[in-house]
Amino acid sequence: MFFQTKSGIGRLNRPWRILLLATLLGGFSVPAQAEFMVASGQSQLADNTLNTTARLNLKITGDPAQALTKGIGLTIVIKTRLYRASLASWFFKVATWEDRYRVEHHALSNLYTLTHTNTGMTEEFPTLAETLDAMERYAITVQLPSGINKHDTLQIRLQVTLDRNDLPGPLKLVALISRQWQLRSSWGRWKVSAR
Repeated sequence: MFFQTKSGIGRLNRPWRILLLATLLGGFSVPAQAEFMVASGQSQLADNTLNTTARLNLKITGDPAQALTKGIGLTIVIKTRLYRASLASWFFKVATWEDRYRVEHHALSNLYTLTHTNTGMTEEFPTLAETLDAMERYAITVQLPSGINKHDTLQIRLQVTLDRNDLPGPLKLVALISRQWQLRSSWGRWKVSAR
């Protein structure tokens, strides 16, 4: 029965109230747009060196793009994780690497700059799209961590995110709430192959 009368007032049973609430909340949610995506990737071992390349699709629109034109820089983080399979075929994280890129717009020159904060190298571009295209082909070369054998079953996982913690104070709060600021790819995964 949908309703029970208690003191003459119709009330929904508890399971129906929960279902109604979930339906209402689900109806108001906005689907997330995939602005950052790891399209493909591969990793190869050569001696004790791990070479990883990935193709990224990056797009910044809406409020984040507007903030850039107002002089607020954005930090894009590329996280790379190395996993090793255990005897039970579960993968365990054994190493993490992070590359940080700072995107800024300079009003006087009307140019965008892309700074790899790990190395300090900066490039200039006329448009935001060209700036993000420069990051489309990502590559990282690292030494294998100690304890990892080239015969181990290894997997790489890679993700691209907008670092909302690098935003100025008042904007940080807005970025926590607004979906336009929640730019994050899903984790791309692939096996590591030996050369």
